Amino acid sequence: MSRVLVTGGAGFIGSHLVAACLAAGHSVHAIIRPGSDTQRLRPFDGRVTRHGFDLRDEDELKHCLGEVQPELIFHLAARPRRREDRSLDDVRDVAREDLLGLIGLLAAAAAAPRPASRLVRAGSLAEYGAAPSPYREDVREAPFTAYGAGLVAATQICAALQPRLPFPVATARLALTYGPAQSTDYLLPLLIQRCLAGEQTLVRHPTDRRDLVHVDDVIEALMRLGTASLPKAAIVNVASGLAPTMRQMAELVIAHTGADPASISYGDGHATSGAPDLRGSTDLARQWLGWQARIPLSEGIARTVTWYRASSVEADRRTDRAAMAFAAEVP
Repeated sequence: MSRVLVTGGAGFIGSHLVAACLAAGHSVHAIIRPGSDTQRLRPFDGRVTRHGFDLRDEDELKHCLGEVQPELIFHLAARPRRREDRSLDDVRDVAREDLLGLIGLLAAAAAAPRPASRLVRAGSLAEYGAAPSPYREDVREAPFTAYGAGLVAATQICAALQPRLPFPVATARLALTYGPAQSTDYLLPLLIQRCLAGEQTLVRHPTDRRDLVHVDDVIEALMRLGTASLPKAAIVNVASGLAPTMRQMAELVIAHTGADPASISYGDGHATSGAPDLRGSTDLARQWLGWQARIPLSEGIARTVTWYRASSVEADRRTDRAAMAFAAEVP
C-alpha cells in the first residue's frame, strides 16, 4: 500500500482517480479547494482523507505534506474555464491560482521530511494550439488561450526546476476527457443530458475535430505514469490519436440516446473554436507506458449515456422521497 495525495480530488478526473487508487489498495488523501462540490466523493466517505484548503496557502500545504508524507502525488487541481476579461483578470487568475499553486506544491513537496517518489501533473492538448497536428511532445507549443498558455508555462517551470527537485515530475497532456459525472459545462455531457430530456442543442462548430478519450483510459495512463521508468520532466500525450468531427460525435449521442436527430442543430462550419484539428500523437505513450486508449468512442458514449440515464432516475427518486417526506410533515 502506498500513500497517495491527489490535488483536485473532488473534480471529474480527480474523483475517478481517487476511486482507482482506492481499488488498488492505496491510502488516499485528497486536497479540496474550499467551496468545491464534493458530491463525486460521497461514495468514498470514510475511505479518503480530505484536506480542505487552497493550494496557495503555504502554511497549510507544508503542514499537509509533512503530515501525509505521500509517496506519490497527482496534481490535477485546475480551473480550465475562465471567462475572458478585457482587463485580463482571467490571465492574472491563471498566474495566481494555477502557476503559484503549482510552485507552492513543488516547494512543499521538496521540503517534506520524506519527499514523494514522483509527482504526476495533468496538462492538456490545449497547450499545443496552432502547432501541427497530430501534436508531438517535442514540438513548440502555440496555445490559443490563457489556460493553454498557463499550462505551457507550468510545464516549462517543472522542466526548469527539475534539477532542484528530489523527485521527478511527469506531465500528462490529456486529450478531451469524457465519461460519467462530467459537468454539463462541456459539450458532450450537455448533448447527452439534453438529448435524454428531449431538448434542443446547437453544435456551433460541427467541423472541428477533437481527440476524445474516456476517463477510464485516462486513469489507467495516469496510474502508469506514477510507476513507469521515465526521463525526468517527461511529457506524455494521453490521447487516442483519433479526432472525429463534432457532428460525428453528436450523431453518436443521438444513436445511443434514441433522440430525434432534429433536436440537434449545427453551425455553418466556417468558424472554429480554436484548433480545427486537435489530436495528439500516441507514440510516446505506447513506448514509455505500454498504454493506448482501448475504449472506442461509440462504446464510451454508450457507457456515459447509461450513467446519465441512471443518474436521472436516481435524481427523480430523491425528489419523490423528498416530496413524500414533506407531505408527511404537513398536517
